[in-house]
Amino acid sequence: MFAVIDSGTTMTRIYIVDQNKNIAASGRTKVGVRDTSITGSRNKLRRGVEELFFRVLEEHKIADKDVEFAIASGMITSEVGLIEIPHLVAPAGLKQLTEGIEKVEDPAVLDIGRPIYFVRGVRNQYPEAKIQALRQVDFMRGEEVQCIGIMKSMKLAYPCNFVALSSHTKVMYINEKQEIAASSTTISGQLFEAICNSTNIGKSLVPVEGEEPGGYTEEELIETAASCVRHAGLARTMLMPRFMQVLMHTDGHEREVFMDAAIAADDLNAFRELREQGYRAEHYVLYGHESRCRMYEYMLKKEFGPQTAIDIIYEKEELDRLTVTGSIAVALEQIRKL
Repeated sequence: MFAVIDSGTTMTRIYIVDQNKNIAASGRTKVGVRDTSITGSRNKLRRGVEELFFRVLEEHKIADKDVEFAIASGMITSEVGLIEIPHLVAPAGLKQLTEGIEKVEDPAVLDIGRPIYFVRGVRNQYPEAKIQALRQVDFMRGEEVQCIGIMKSMKLAYPCNFVALSSHTKVMYINEKQEIAASSTTISGQLFEAICNSTNIGKSLVPVEGEEPGGYTEEELIETAASCVRHAGLARTMLMPRFMQVLMHTDGHEREVFMDAAIAADDLNAFRELREQGYRAEHYVLYGHESRCRMYEYMLKKEFGPQTAIDIIYEKEELDRLTVTGSIAVALEQIRKL
């Protein structure tokens, strides 16, 4: 058996995989590299990952000696993770990711008593790291194994776009050789969370007892939010749920849909930008929470035309499987050689 560690910005997930490559056990905890950024120390992240690992073993009655090694990916390899490992430069596919595996056995990095094989992230290729090239700059850590997982799980024609919808929105262009050629990222998920938790807009996005809906369809809310972003800008649109609550007849669900749609409408700039840079494909694979995937599906078809092909992955088991399948494809054969 072995472990797959997926540690991101806000969440860490661990899967125990058996000899048949099936998930035998799993667990998650709300700890990620954001904690390092906030505290200035890796200690909370390190302790969180270690505690989760041993808790999963204990809860599922898996003997410590039965887990031989761990494959780790995600923000755990960033400068605010547990060990900084340089990105691969796009285009990068399965071959490059496999060759880039980094073996670490230092308990000061992560003390789980077995070797850890870290998967490198991928960054865009750009002429020079100067501010004038900023729009061409992007990177990923964690999504690269999910991309491999999608490629292994689905029969697709390439080029194709994969879109991760989580703490970020990340649009990834996969070229004809099934390599990650470029990506474009926004901070969408964290932005929504920050608005909910750190501004007075948050109270307008939750249900209020006795409040009745205004009777708006989701299409009306989405179209209105997109229009407001287009003409008034995102910052002003972020205030509008307060107007909808205080001065109009709406309920918390309608205001939340409006806010989600406003952020999604702004995210469309990332989709447009990749296309403008020459990374064009008419097929999108969206993965994340179902309602969010459905909203982006609607908006992408409005933006790029009803002929746009879209697949959606939202079942929890399928999402978990992407990381595990990708990690196995990238690392397992290389580990056997090392």
